[in-house]
Amino acid sequence: MTGAGVILAGGMRSHQENYAAAFLAAGCRLLAVGIAPGLDADEVARHAELAAALKLPAMPLEEALGLPGASIASVCVDVRHRARVAVLCAEAGLALYLDKPLAGSADEATAIAAAVRRAGVPSQIFSHVTAPWAVAARRAIADGRIGRVIAVHADMMMAKGIPAELQGRPRVEAAHPDDFPRDIAKRELSDMGPYPVSLVAWLLGTRARTVNAVTANHFFAEHQSRDVEDYAAMLVDFEGGVTASITCGRTGWQSWRRPYLSRVIIVGDRDTLTFDSEPLDLVLTSGRGIEPPPRHATDPMGMWLSTRQGTAPLAAETRMALAADGAHDVAAFVEGLAVGKLPGISADEAAHHCAIIAAAYRSAAEGWQVEV
Repeated sequence: MTGAGVILAGGMRSHQENYAAAFLAAGCRLLAVGIAPGLDADEVARHAELAAALKLPAMPLEEALGLPGASIASVCVDVRHRARVAVLCAEAGLALYLDKPLAGSADEATAIAAAVRRAGVPSQIFSHVTAPWAVAARRAIADGRIGRVIAVHADMMMAKGIPAELQGRPRVEAAHPDDFPRDIAKRELSDMGPYPVSLVAWLLGTRARTVNAVTANHFFAEHQSRDVEDYAAMLVDFEGGVTASITCGRTGWQSWRRPYLSRVIIVGDRDTLTFDSEPLDLVLTSGRGIEPPPRHATDPMGMWLSTRQGTAPLAAETRMALAADGAHDVAAFVEGLAVGKLPGISADEAAHHCAIIAAAYRSAAEGWQVEV
């Protein structure tokens, strides 16, 4: 699929900045930024800003999807609009590359998956399962190195933002959250949770049955003041009798080694193995601590490429890579389209992962185990 034409549905200060760069690196052509009907003024402005930054035309999404050579739609609009925009792109017959979370609710995620099935189009949602370390973990299970899998633990912790002293009170969670802020602070169960949830489900190859979960405000005033969680932990019972423990959230620049740590520990009756996103490297350190960058007023959590320029922490060490990180998930998607077999998480699989996270919110709000 080298040279495939890509329509970008999404704007600046979103992961579309990353995806656009990754599609270009994979040899694709960016054709236009498509603006879906019904977007709010801020979202339209972000689309126009991305188009200007990439020197692309901005046009109505329906028109963009019909451009000659368009074969891929990269969907990364605000969560509130994600379901109907993804459905529109699927109905136009384009292959879909989707931002996570797939949608803001299990029902909306199911609607996207149903539209993809009806249209018969390929789909993949951004995840870590195409990373070399995740592939190695799955191979270890398939090869029998671990034996029968008994339990799994997975973490996804983002090391960005400046922690502060918080008001010491237990978090009261919403059972069915419908507010998903995208600036300053996000719901971290919804934003970080898809990574470990999709990874564990993909490794096990089974569906979740029940969830026990808690959410909390441990680190950031930005999250607490907006009544969104910065941390979550859950126990997920999967078909086949395997229980997975999962944590996700954001811890702050002082935890910095890389922007995040994604890790899975697989416990079997033959061995216990750990796989993580940390590449092999040689570290030379001065011994002093990490110095956080100045607080960015519009992006204190360091979420976007365009607002992170020159804002990386001042590390007290030098790193010499001993192994490559591996290709971006977008590159794996493009290569998979070329050979007719996608390696990542499909919309159908992601809809179930959204249901797991929706169950986690209900469990955190109600204080007991809930069914997925």
